[in-house]
Amino acid sequence: MGKKLKAVTTMVLTSAMIIVSFAAAGQSKAAAAAATDTAIATTTAIAITTITAKATVKATVTEYITVEEYAKALVEAVGLEPLLGSEGSGNVAVLIANGIIKEGDFTSYTKDLTRGDALILLNRAEEYLNKDTIDAALVQTVIDKRISDISKVTEAKRKDVAEAYLKGFIKGYSNGEYCTDRKLKLTSKITKTGALESIRMLTNKKLRAKISPDGQLIRTTKLPKYAKYYPYILASFPNEYYDWKFFYEGVVCTRNGKVVEEYNLIDYTAPVDVNIIMENGDFTTNRKEREEKWLSDAKLYFTNLLNVDYRTIDETWINSMIDNNDAYKFNESMIRTALERYLTKMKKNKTIVECKSIDMDASSIYYYDYAYFLRVHVNYRIVSSVASLNEDIDSLLKSQSHNSILFCTTMVNIRKRTLGKWQDGYYEIQLCSYEGGISGSTILINDASYRAKKVE
Repeated sequence: MGKKLKAVTTMVLTSAMIIVSFAAAGQSKAAAAAATDTAIATTTAIAITTITAKATVKATVTEYITVEEYAKALVEAVGLEPLLGSEGSGNVAVLIANGIIKEGDFTSYTKDLTRGDALILLNRAEEYLNKDTIDAALVQTVIDKRISDISKVTEAKRKDVAEAYLKGFIKGYSNGEYCTDRKLKLTSKITKTGALESIRMLTNKKLRAKISPDGQLIRTTKLPKYAKYYPYILASFPNEYYDWKFFYEGVVCTRNGKVVEEYNLIDYTAPVDVNIIMENGDFTTNRKEREEKWLSDAKLYFTNLLNVDYRTIDETWINSMIDNNDAYKFNESMIRTALERYLTKMKKNKTIVECKSIDMDASSIYYYDYAYFLRVHVNYRIVSSVASLNEDIDSLLKSQSHNSILFCTTMVNIRKRTLGKWQDGYYEIQLCSYEGGISGSTILINDASYRAKKVE
């Protein structure tokens, strides 16, 4: 700002000198000199006044808002009246009287408001207006899993913060791709603009963020090509998670040697409509618990599958694979033989595989051919393998050498992967529809097949 003012002052001075020089063209030297001195003095005074005025503006404008200022705006939005004659702020007093501010919430009402305290007041104001309640289990899920910096506020305030987040009063900041929690910066000061905008959300719910049934932020812009097939798109999940064709696409169904047509909502259903199929089945009373078990079991299965080391693997790993998979338990004798065969091959191959990320969301569950399927993203690397990852496809078909790297009941194809490099993989795991477990025997560890399913 100083450089700009200096430039303006110089221009004004120069202009004044030019004007004086023209005016003094027919005057005596003494008169011209006097006129010049007067012009310079006047211009300098103008420049000084300008600097002083701008400095004063800068000193009085603040980007933050005090508790009292926020209380005044909140009182107006809620439709209350300040308590006249009360000590201190009448706006604060009426909020206290109505339970929106509680004794001990603040040590000073003249201090700047934090983002966390704004959420607390918004949630209580919402409860005052609408008397709404949120499922206690979901609130606890948000406290435990969705807000990474929730520990920075006292335990007594966490419920209000979580409920305000669930109501969409704040989006927060991403902790990275596939992260299921967000940072809200609860102890940072809230800007005046942000504070007033949040108050407008009390009466205009269209301004609020959208939250998934399990408490994650939903995005509504820069959507994947297949967005219409999903009930929602998570903010932290990239488009690549969603842009894969479903198993039922492009399938020609035959019965008794004749091609038959398959029908949506009967033979197959995209994730956006899978509720309809579930409601016609046995999911009406325990869908949430079923989905939680599906996701938990699928994560454990991939954890076992993609973390193997020929130097330490033993019978415990085999037992864990079987115990975690309903289809394996049903055919335990056959699967145990297959797993033992894999152990022999992977030890000979000196296989070491490490996985650092396993990500999935219930919004990807779809239905096909009397079964449910779940999309899973993994990030893993093959640390050690005697078998080549670049074997030509004809040789791989004969040797099936990649089945000595990863266990699968069908042929494994992980060609084009690079030894030692962390790389993504997208797979679909079948979910058992009756007891709510998984059927890992149907997983295709075939990168070529999945590349062919990519939506372009």
